[in-house]
Amino acid sequence: MSREYTMGLAFGILTALIIFAVLWKFSKKRMKGTFDERQELVRGIGYKYACFTMLGLLTGDLLIESLGVYDTLPVTRALVLFFIILVGVMVYALYCVRNDSYFGVGTDTRTYRAVMWIVIVCNGVSGVMGLSDGVLVDGKLSFGPIASLLFCAAFALLMIALYIRKKEQSLEAAAEDEEE
Repeated sequence: MSREYTMGLAFGILTALIIFAVLWKFSKKRMKGTFDERQELVRGIGYKYACFTMLGLLTGDLLIESLGVYDTLPVTRALVLFFIILVGVMVYALYCVRNDSYFGVGTDTRTYRAVMWIVIVCNGVSGVMGLSDGVLVDGKLSFGPIASLLFCAAFALLMIALYIRKKEQSLEAAAEDEEE
């Protein structure tokens, strides 16, 4: 990894942490919500599914490494491990979205959605700009730009899931209104 890339990555992470801290500080009151008992139970089940997904994928990763297959794969191990973590997080997040437990009761979701769009745009721009620097290191897909694009795709998938769930809820509410 080049020194410029490392410094840019460190600066990007530090900038993101500062932005999230400022957003958290000023939006804490508006975003405040609580999770009811059903949501807590669903979140626990989501954690379980995410944990077992990651355990399965990590077991596969260890098997692949022990067989020496990484030498022939076109990706670095760091990228594979990042993908495993991202899949685990997405299993949890999508399960919670599907079961109405992603946001607490009474949470103002506009701020969360705005932050998600910022993450999508920033990672998309970072990933596309990183593609111009090259994605191959020793003939393998490197971590930097591909990880940014994977992160962007994960947040976009989460936003799509939230949109679909919101539409489903509005259709369910309309159906209930027609029954009455």
